Amino acid sequence: MAAPKRDLATFLIKVGAVTIAALAVMFAAKTWFLAPQKADDGVIDWKQAARHLNEFATVEGTIVATHRAEKACFLNFGDDWKSTFSAVIFASRFDAFPPKPEDHYRGKKVRVTGLIKDYKGRPEIILESPDQIEILP
Repeated sequence: MAAPKRDLATFLIKVGAVTIAALAVMFAAKTWFLAPQKADDGVIDWKQAARHLNEFATVEGTIVATHRAEKACFLNFGDDWKSTFSAVIFASRFDAFPPKPEDHYRGKKVRVTGLIKDYKGRPEIILESPDQIEILP
């Protein structure tokens, strides 16, 4: 009868060691490979957004130009809209935002939160909700 108790104790020790090792690997992966590199306050300057593609982040800057087309409203953080960061509101979500978002946000310092994606060589965040954009004082 002593053998089964010893086997159970050995099994439990091995399970515990494997569990601890797995947790250590997950912690290391999250810390070293998955953690986005951001400023101390966790906010990315809009000029650095391209360095954070495919990351969920908060980006800060001033909306310097806007353009509303039939299918989308573009809130541009730089004068060169073809290569600099933009926040985009698709027409299907216009009614969730203030009327004329192109006028409402133009010239305002804002923080936008979402997944930074690449679209034709420029970084952007697609805004689904006004909760994703905060106007700063």
